[in-house]
Amino acid sequence: MPKLYLDTNIFVYANEDSKNLQGKEIAISSSELIGQAIVCKHYLIISSWALEELRRIKKLEQAQIFFKLIEKKKILVAHSEEDIKKAKEQNPDNFQDELHGILALKSGADYIVTRNIKDFKHFEDRIKVTKPEFLL
Repeated sequence: MPKLYLDTNIFVYANEDSKNLQGKEIAISSSELIGQAIVCKHYLIISSWALEELRRIKKLEQAQIFFKLIEKKKILVAHSEEDIKKAKEQNPDNFQDELHGILALKSGADYIVTRNIKDFKHFEDRIKVTKPEFLL
């Protein structure tokens, strides 16, 4: 069963009626991907960094609903101060996404699932990076 590391934006979009800049609906694929974990199609890796980001943007409470539903298919990965330092050294302009990449590798994920593929291009030689709709 594949292990999917979810970028914070997947949880945000799964809870909202979101569209991309071209007007295409993007919320359904995020929520369906999370729903697939409920029926044992994959494991979802959730980082302590994603939880912090959700807390900061006031979306953690909404995401908790998903976390309860996927309890048996959820893998938690914690970040450390050393991980943050490494992310800031490697990518000072976007250390947040760099940290997500570092944590995905640390957790042994098979995929990073995100809406921001370009932010993870430099990880593609070590891990697959994809949008949720390509895994459905």
